[in-house]
Amino acid sequence: MESGLSTRMARSLHELRPKSAALAPSPKYNPSTAIDLSNGQNEVLRRELLDFFASTVEDKLSSEHFSRPPSDGGDSACREALASFFNTYFHPIHPVRSEHIVVTAGASDALESLIYAICDDGDSVIVPGPYWHGFDPLFKTRTNVNTIVARPPTYHNYDNYLMPSLLAAYNCAEDRERIKAVVICNPHNPLARCYPRKEIVECMEFCQERGLHLISDEVFALASLQDAPDDAPAFASALSLTEPLAPEGAVKIDPSRVHVVWSASKLFGSSGLRVGCFISQQNPQLCTAMGMLTAAHTNNIATLYLSSLLNWSQLPTLLALNSERLTASYRLLAQALRQWNVDFVTPTHGIFVFAKLGMKVRSVVEEKAYFNRLAVQGVRISPGRFYNGVELEYGWARIRFSVSIEVMVEALKRIAAFLAKEDA
Repeated sequence: MESGLSTRMARSLHELRPKSAALAPSPKYNPSTAIDLSNGQNEVLRRELLDFFASTVEDKLSSEHFSRPPSDGGDSACREALASFFNTYFHPIHPVRSEHIVVTAGASDALESLIYAICDDGDSVIVPGPYWHGFDPLFKTRTNVNTIVARPPTYHNYDNYLMPSLLAAYNCAEDRERIKAVVICNPHNPLARCYPRKEIVECMEFCQERGLHLISDEVFALASLQDAPDDAPAFASALSLTEPLAPEGAVKIDPSRVHVVWSASKLFGSSGLRVGCFISQQNPQLCTAMGMLTAAHTNNIATLYLSSLLNWSQLPTLLALNSERLTASYRLLAQALRQWNVDFVTPTHGIFVFAKLGMKVRSVVEEKAYFNRLAVQGVRISPGRFYNGVELEYGWARIRFSVSIEVMVEALKRIAAFLAKEDA
């Protein structure tokens, strides 16, 4: 029977189905009783945010919010609130203005539209591994852009390998002329650490020398943990580094090719509202194009909520509470991992721990089976093989800790019982 699908859509389905099947848990997995620590959602502030959302809609919603969003970058009140937020917390060298910002339906929408705007069909972008597995279908299937992986040699101290891995990926690429951008995630997903300031500046210079755009996905910014090691890099936004921190004669960085993506999904536990933005401070033509691309995607209720939240007098208290609750759950998870002698990358920002829970796993097949058994036992986590990380390293997984203490305690009980059963 004819499906009626376009050739493009049929090709997309052909590419997406195997990836979707690989991500699916075992048929024996019971989502109604299992604890899902595999997704990227932050649940620790939901009670407070639910109350705030309800009061915002009740007090501030008007008939104007039922109108179509403007196509010049999105709701003006939201862009003003975002500009103030970035100027306060991201420490930009040059103040962010509302015309630098385009409101989007989340960070994924911003990334997809940005790649569409700067790349042609068949072009490529370099993404340092490990990286969120959603990048591949986002770029290849939706925009027909290829992903080149810059693999680190180790998960630990990965932030010191940014430049060597980028250079290796670029130099080994078959068609360097088709590479248009480097996409970094800072703070990192899944390793939950920040790139050192010096590494980001060197990355900017690498892009400048080759005429590439730098896209910095900063959705985990400000989701800081209180237990960060003293020598761990602090968060440094690309907005704060758009002029070189180097002697006279160093490569000058073109800020028109430096772009930041952000959304409320991780920091404010609002993945379902689909609201975020793109920031580019000296590329008005790109901002105009992005505004036209994404105008029909945004939601006025979501932008009303976000602008109200960012303007709220209690926002600093909310950010502190977020860090406090994330830290409390992380401490439980870290303590358990140490008791089990499980190797892990110590996080400083974000909602995940990347850990080698499958200590005896030696292949992709074994890894899949191992984490499927854990899911059937009642805890689902995200296997490391989805993240294009270190080759021939197996047994790693991304474990989310952005849940309540009660949920984390129960999840750890189930994992402990699973490990005991595996070792029996």
